[in-house]
Amino acid sequence: MLGMSQTHLHCTSPEHHVHDAADFIAAVERACTQRGLRLTPIRAHVLRLIAEETGQPIKAYDLLEKVRLSDGPGAVAPPTVYRALDFLMMNGFVHKLESINAFVACHHPDSAQHSVPFLICNRCHKAVEMEDAEIVTALESRARALGFMPQRQVLEVHGLCERCAN
Repeated sequence: MLGMSQTHLHCTSPEHHVHDAADFIAAVERACTQRGLRLTPIRAHVLRLIAEETGQPIKAYDLLEKVRLSDGPGAVAPPTVYRALDFLMMNGFVHKLESINAFVACHHPDSAQHSVPFLICNRCHKAVEMEDAEIVTALESRARALGFMPQRQVLEVHGLCERCAN
């Protein structure tokens, strides 16, 4: 199965995202230790800024601005932040929402990089990570049946969340 190293429960809650940045950072630190990865100070800082958004995607430009404000002008060059983002995405700690070019914390950082569908509210911009292995498997199976060799899946559904629809 494409990028899914563990089976996850289906997402049934619209509030299914990172709630506590400190707990999330601790979980990522444990995962890094277990996997022999190095969570450098800049990687941890970028991760913390993303986690503090609690389900609200943050665009790269806004993330760079937050780093600049917290570290001072010129303290961290943009390529350094992008390298930190690459590390965090590659190891399954954050997801990039391609359709809006923004980042959101993965609410189960103990698993490796994986494909998950996202529900993105057009009004409040919350992003809900759906842990639905059946959808991921169905897309991969259908692609293979057509002779296509999938390497990565991006499935983002835009609409209104329950709160904004009411």
